[in-house]
Amino acid sequence: MDYNAEIIPATVLHWNYRGFTELPLNQLKGEEADVTDIYLKENLLTRLPNNIGVLEHLESLYVSGNDITELPREISKLRCLKCLDISGNRLRSIPEEIGEVRSLKFLILDENELTELPLRIAELRRLRYLSVCDNRIQWLPQRPVYNYHHCEFRFWRNTNLKTLPYSLWYHMFRDQQTRCLNIGCLNTTDSHNTRTGSHQCKLKISQTSKDLEVNIRFPSYYNTIFNTKSFSPSSLYEICRRQFYQMLNAAVKKLNPQTYSFYSEHVRENLYNEHNNNITDLQDNFQGFNIDSRDNKENSDENGNNYKSVVKEGNKKASKTYYVPADILKEYFNFLPNFVKRDLSNGPISRCENLNCKKPVFDDVFYEFCLGEIILIDKVEEVLLSATFCSKSCADFWKRGKTTIPWTLL
Repeated sequence: MDYNAEIIPATVLHWNYRGFTELPLNQLKGEEADVTDIYLKENLLTRLPNNIGVLEHLESLYVSGNDITELPREISKLRCLKCLDISGNRLRSIPEEIGEVRSLKFLILDENELTELPLRIAELRRLRYLSVCDNRIQWLPQRPVYNYHHCEFRFWRNTNLKTLPYSLWYHMFRDQQTRCLNIGCLNTTDSHNTRTGSHQCKLKISQTSKDLEVNIRFPSYYNTIFNTKSFSPSSLYEICRRQFYQMLNAAVKKLNPQTYSFYSEHVRENLYNEHNNNITDLQDNFQGFNIDSRDNKENSDENGNNYKSVVKEGNKKASKTYYVPADILKEYFNFLPNFVKRDLSNGPISRCENLNCKKPVFDDVFYEFCLGEIILIDKVEEVLLSATFCSKSCADFWKRGKTTIPWTLL
């Protein structure tokens, strides 16, 4: 495309309404590091470039009103990015790497085609505003934002959304008035969902003079779903992941409040001590396994793990404001198979709702449902809440004193 004139590098680039079909990085002529703000609203973009990381000091990126269907994983390299507005596009998914954009404060994803949110979005501790209105969201994670009380979260008008996680409702919407007249989702009167391809259940709700049947779709992350009448023990793999993830979190909590280097012996002592002999033996046990061969690429080992890229990142010694389990996995557990690292890096979709437990829940989940209320500006609306548990005993403990809704798995 002819951009008509030579672009003079500037701190703020106003490129709205230009008819651009791509982000013209080549026009910056080596001055990419000087750019802090880019306005590309209402153009003809279909993608963002994979080398977007060259904009190392970019703080704001406005690309609303384009035709973008996905974000590159390299978005994680925008370590200074504070505001990302990608509303009014055709986004179908957000990469998990969004959790590495740790300076992000405002994330606007309205009017796209998203069906779910990445779990690592909760790693954005500085996030103050998250909006996913007018999408196709089918379920919400238990914790879509890191700080329930200092981040505004909007999910209005996602008509496929039928229920809220209990913890999300309890911490963000219980007894709090929302800035909306009509949330436009969580509608129990729309009782049928004919789509297939994931676990679903049917709830029977008694309201005044009539009974309603509501179909609820479970997150695709769950492989096994139980209720307290039909259950079996969790798999060994599920139990191991729960234990491992708790260990990673314990190391992160000890690391974050202090100023130790990530490569210090402080972290290593938390991971490799007399109580974790089994962890110490993990690397030896995985030698010789050919797992995840479909992910093998050049410079990868027999487990599909790319050691060279990790070493390269480690040598940068970039300062971090805080640490997450994915950081520890990259540094100390890179020998694990890729599918294990993905699960542990992304984290669990939820934690047990039993406050005395709070174990992470990955694949095997016990479900219960109840009703709650959301206060709108002009009325109070009753909504359906879903609660997740790691075991039958935790579910039974939580149910005491609550009126739960019977359900059956479809």
